[in-house]
Amino acid sequence: MIEKYSLANEPGKTMFVFPALAGKVYGHIVKNRTAKDPAKLVFETPKYDNVEALKADYPEAEE
Repeated sequence: MIEKYSLANEPGKTMFVFPALAGKVYGHIVKNRTAKDPAKLVFETPKYDNVEALKADYPEAEE
């Protein structure tokens, strides 16, 4: 895993960024765990050329 961050437009969800082949990256959007439910994979993004391009489509939450 390269990076992990909370999503700005989707509260309660976290992006996990992973390396892919040929220098590309992709992400898994995961619904955060709660007291009653475990974390769940919601979506896998397409592959991007770099982390900045991924963050342009899936922005990081301001903390």
